[in-house]
Amino acid sequence: MALRPLRAARRALESMARGPYVALVGAATVFVAVFATGLFAGALGGAERLLAAWAGEVRVSVYLAPGADLERARAAAAALAPGRRVEAVPSEVALSRLADSLGEQAHVLEGVGPGALPDAVEIEAPGLSLDGARELAARLRSVPGADDVDYGTAWLEGVERFVARARTAAVFLFGALALATAILVSNTLRLAVFARREEIEIMKLVGATDAFVATPFLLEGLLQGLLGAGAAVLALAGVHGLLVPRLAAAVSAARALTLADTLPPALVVALVGGGAGIGLLGSALSVARALRRT
Repeated sequence: MALRPLRAARRALESMARGPYVALVGAATVFVAVFATGLFAGALGGAERLLAAWAGEVRVSVYLAPGADLERARAAAAALAPGRRVEAVPSEVALSRLADSLGEQAHVLEGVGPGALPDAVEIEAPGLSLDGARELAARLRSVPGADDVDYGTAWLEGVERFVARARTAAVFLFGALALATAILVSNTLRLAVFARREEIEIMKLVGATDAFVATPFLLEGLLQGLLGAGAAVLALAGVHGLLVPRLAAAVSAARALTLADTLPPALVVALVGGGAGIGLLGSALSVARALRRT
């Protein structure tokens, strides 16, 4: 006994209309799992975008050993960083800049001699990634007289390691949520299967195949998963519109955050597909259990 796709879809929709409570609970369960996963993934995507923005604003500084030739070091740095703005900063200029940055607290530098800070060569590298900054800093260590190289992103490296670990944790989070949600959806759909148990038994008695019986329930679970995942994606877009402007007001780098950073198309497809898969898996578990009993 074959079951046409349109007929199976119609039976699934009729079943959802007869039992809206079951359909809503199933879709809501998927919504929670997809929303939690999408929120975590979106936060990671935004963090990676902010890391790239912050890394692009750094200035690489080559601090020279006492007695090093500043002009020679500047020329060497310019050769190692072609196309970048390279500036030689004598000790007294560095001390003056430090005093300006301290503002009213500049009096703490009283009595500090001009040789307290080392001569330095500063390289401006706007738009440079964190990996690019590391590579440039490694090259600049060969500058004659270089004692230390600072590219101002040590704290960013710690954040980068955290984001990488969080990305791995997100995979396990989604796996755990998917399994738990599939079980919950399965238990919810058991109510629909139980309500139609007599109908299922009659269909089996007249020769209906397992596929004929199961297809409408599978489609029902698939539709619930799509509804829950679609609502979760819309909710995530709303969260982006609500939070990002407030974050941009507090952190200037966040002004570059777009919806494509926190909710890229690939993530949307994965969330919707994952939600549909969870619903389908939950309904398959429920129907398989019912068919074994009949």
